[in-house]
Amino acid sequence: MGDPGDQCQVARFESPQTWRLIKKVSGVEGKGLEESEELVFTLVGVICAHDLPPIKEKPSVVARQYKYLRQSISITGIGSPTFGAAVEATHLIFDMFQRQFQEGALAVWETPSHQSYPTLPMSNRYLTPRRDAPHMEHIPFEAEVDPHGYLESMIKDGYIHGEENNVEYYTQSTKEGKKIFVESGPQTFRVGDIVEVQVSFVVVPLKQQRYKMMGVLHAIALLDTSFSQVQEATRKRSRTASAPRTAIVSLKRKVGYQTEGQRKKANMEVDE
Repeated sequence: MGDPGDQCQVARFESPQTWRLIKKVSGVEGKGLEESEELVFTLVGVICAHDLPPIKEKPSVVARQYKYLRQSISITGIGSPTFGAAVEATHLIFDMFQRQFQEGALAVWETPSHQSYPTLPMSNRYLTPRRDAPHMEHIPFEAEVDPHGYLESMIKDGYIHGEENNVEYYTQSTKEGKKIFVESGPQTFRVGDIVEVQVSFVVVPLKQQRYKMMGVLHAIALLDTSFSQVQEATRKRSRTASAPRTAIVSLKRKVGYQTEGQRKKANMEVDE
């Protein structure tokens, strides 16, 4: 990630009220904040926890709590120096943000541990109160996210699912010797998968003049499943060893198609 202070500045926005990191605009006369771009970081790590769609059951919360419904993921570097540098960079980002508030008003930024390794948690809420974002356009939920329409039905209660709530999912593939990202679904990801995530860091207001910095998830790309597959194979062997033996009949069939469907943003290529 590098030193974020070298490439961005903090700006306050309304509708909804947030503090964000934007790219600096220098030497361009007449450029204002409305033409600036929010800084989005790309990180690579191993999934150590996640709560991703699809939404299989209707959330049992009252309408005023819909804004707390969110999808989330935590990644770790398992000792990777590069990931460790990224964790340090998030603390530098926190230092930039905390200067915008009275001392102690911004809750301390924490990076929880997983098996003694630091992690970076990030999330994105499914819905935003319409009163907080009156000019945001609604984006219908994808069927892979909300197959039964539970989230979509909450829109009528004064909420919206806009661009800031949208999370995109990809899988890395190879085409003509080049690595590309193709459209995927949220059900693809497992603990132990190596992924690339796109995340921004935002400060949101809490109650009583308190504030909190959050990692906002924008996209997840699956890079490698070998580690999670080894974990799953180990678990299966453990279950098989402890289970009574039964006759198994194997039935094979060929189904499905090979596709190259890609989203409008899924045409980015990565050098070998």
